[in-house]
Amino acid sequence: DAILTGLSGMLTELEAGTLTVVGDDEDVHSWIERVLVERVGEPGRRLHTARSRNDQTGTALRLYVRERLTAILSSVAALQATWLDQAAEHVQTWLPGYTHLQRGQPISLAHHLLAHAWALDADARRLRAAWRAAGVSPLGAGALAGTPWPINPRRAATLLGFDDVYPNSLLAVADRDYVVDAAFACALLMVHLSRWAEEIVLWASAEFAFAALDDSVAKGSSLMPQKRNPEAAELTRGKTGRVVGDLTGLLVMLKGLPLAYNSDLQEDKEAVFDALDTAANTLRAAVPLAHGLHYRPDRMAAALVDGFVTATDLADHLVARGVPFRTAHAQAGQAVRAALALGVTLWDLPADTLATVCPDADPAVAARLTPEAAARARRSLGGPAPERVAEQLIQARAAQAELVAWLARLRPPPIYEAHLAGRLLAEVLR
Repeated sequence: DAILTGLSGMLTELEAGTLTVVGDDEDVHSWIERVLVERVGEPGRRLHTARSRNDQTGTALRLYVRERLTAILSSVAALQATWLDQAAEHVQTWLPGYTHLQRGQPISLAHHLLAHAWALDADARRLRAAWRAAGVSPLGAGALAGTPWPINPRRAATLLGFDDVYPNSLLAVADRDYVVDAAFACALLMVHLSRWAEEIVLWASAEFAFAALDDSVAKGSSLMPQKRNPEAAELTRGKTGRVVGDLTGLLVMLKGLPLAYNSDLQEDKEAVFDALDTAANTLRAAVPLAHGLHYRPDRMAAALVDGFVTATDLADHLVARGVPFRTAHAQAGQAVRAALALGVTLWDLPADTLATVCPDADPAVAARLTPEAAARARRSLGGPAPERVAEQLIQARAAQAELVAWLARLRPPPIYEAHLAGRLLAEVLR
């Protein structure tokens, strides 16, 4: 009772800001024990029975990782909602899709934004998997071999909000897989955000001009008055490397460690803290950045005129009329060269010229070779046709809503929830 009452008081004062962690103690666990002894006397010296800093450190880190991943997932849900709302507004906004950064085929802006949204959905699943991986309590494993005392690790796990307990005391104190899982999920999230950020940099340039940045998300130049630099996007791109480095550092640190605990594991904190912080801060910037990006459908439409983005559609048309694809591919290439020589689009190619290079083509095929017609015709699964995009929007909104609902169901660990309600730890444990 003395121990639990003392700990309750310390926690309350810490949260109120009237108690701070100061002193020359070796670590926070030693500080807690010292302050507790100062407050409750001899009972505080019994605190460490059946426990070790090894299992305490693992317990604290797992709780911390879960808490931070939850906050990151909330930001992921917010960014998903932003992209999905924007996609819904641009189901029939057409632009070129690119491969090798060369114009390829016509798609809709909604289709493009949904590609980013689905990548983010995969990130959410990985982050949730990392959250689950961190949900195993190591408390009770001791230094490495458990304890002869009749403890109840399952009850401790339940009170702390964990989903399971360790199967092996040696692994319990040595395991940092959940740290790697969290860092990996953050690293891949950052890679996806970096790809989106790179497109912002390109699209906001005068060369593309597919989008313009609001002043709230652009930076000026100290010298050039006209500049509106996409610095938030550039920083997103740049910070991705440090999170990938955090992941690499963790893997290299772990690769040669013998069981069980080694002081090398102190290095996991700096890496995972940085990965979690950087991912969280980047997401915090990504939402206003997405809102501050204004798309320019006129420039997107203009980019569809050049580049012969419906050449594949001409080849597909020929295939539908019985021409082998490889032959159709060659004939469509001839049509592109003819249009290039005449300075016209494929859908404006004179009928006699089309008949010469593509003798099996329907003379009325030109109407099917406009970018909008070509995009609308691509009704295959996940394609850019409006009806397929509408299906994706429904699915993506359902996935985002499920994530929001999952977050809403999360509660503080039972013992902390009781603390928030003003109940002493001693009362809860009884």
